[in-house]
Amino acid sequence: MTGSIIGLNPEQVENDVDTMWRTSYKFCKTYADAGPLLKLAEAMKTTVGNFKPHVPLISVLCNGGLRDRHWEQFAECVGFSIKPHEKTSLTNMIERNLEPYLPKLEEISESASKEWSLEKNLEKQLGEWQGMNFEMQPYRDSGTSILSGGAVDEIQTILDDQIVKTQTMLASPYIKPFEARAKDWEAFLLITQDVMDLWLKV
Repeated sequence: MTGSIIGLNPEQVENDVDTMWRTSYKFCKTYADAGPLLKLAEAMKTTVGNFKPHVPLISVLCNGGLRDRHWEQFAECVGFSIKPHEKTSLTNMIERNLEPYLPKLEEISESASKEWSLEKNLEKQLGEWQGMNFEMQPYRDSGTSILSGGAVDEIQTILDDQIVKTQTMLASPYIKPFEARAKDWEAFLLITQDVMDLWLKV
């Protein structure tokens, strides 16, 4: 509650809280007649139960897809900046009374997640080209070279797959922050495919 929320993994927090809640409930049943142990189990259950309502806020504020534009949208929603710094704790955020704004904050955070997914998809496509080489070999005595090797089929497969994925991404309502980049990438893929087709026809 008092430690920095920077770097928290919201999925891990949610899983840990769920696990502790189930464990405390089990302990309450197991030690129902154990006096001091039951009090300890009930205290644990109460502590976890008091924390559970704050998990949605953690999920919103610790979303790895949040960028400055999203923090600006948060500020417009609540009327002041809530972007955390190194010493910002969950208690600090709770004291700002953000609960009434939570539905709208969740909507912004969800959009950030979907935008982040598209951003990672673009990065993944770029990564698939790392180490990819066009192998050439002399063509008879013509003095020219042609494409050769198994890489040709692999390159064509990657091109076909990435063109479909990129065009699907461009149809997404969440592509706007990366639209120009995605269009440039689509243009590169289509030009590369056209050049490949011409080379293979020669």
